[in-house]
Amino acid sequence: MAHFPIIEPEQAVDPKVQAVYNEIQTELGFGMVPNIFKSMGTNPDFLEHNWNQFRSTVLQGHLPRTLKEMIGVVISQANNSAYAMQVHLHSLSAFGTSEAILQALVANFENCPLPEREKAIIRFGLQAATQPLTLSQVDYQHLKDLGLDESEIFEIIATANLFTGVNQYTDAIALEIDTL
Repeated sequence: MAHFPIIEPEQAVDPKVQAVYNEIQTELGFGMVPNIFKSMGTNPDFLEHNWNQFRSTVLQGHLPRTLKEMIGVVISQANNSAYAMQVHLHSLSAFGTSEAILQALVANFENCPLPEREKAIIRFGLQAATQPLTLSQVDYQHLKDLGLDESEIFEIIATANLFTGVNQYTDAIALEIDTL
């Protein structure tokens, strides 16, 4: 059971919370508000900040959302964060990612049937999240050699940062996985 209340959209009375929930329902692509955001409904400013960070990191930018969600799965697997891993797996499934890829992302990422460029991006994101001090110029150059520019590499780091925080937050409050 979560350590903070889950504020359902129909329970939200604060105008800011209602507005953010409406944006989430419209922009996220699933017509619902995930528990992570509903758990923030008691603090409208925190909710708004985290939604804006998620929106600007995952829903915007040059890298595909699915690739960012894959980074989220691998980071969540490494951190043993069940909530985030399940939410990202569901999102990827809804966007048409094959079951074979979903299983490999969780079971053995290195054997995942993805193109090397995508695997390198995910690998870099995982390293940025779990061992950031080990990133070297060679790691950055490898991504540049694969055709990524600085803004795309920045997106990988921002994605790693976001999902590391999501893991910490959802685990700290014992957030329950959404009923989908």
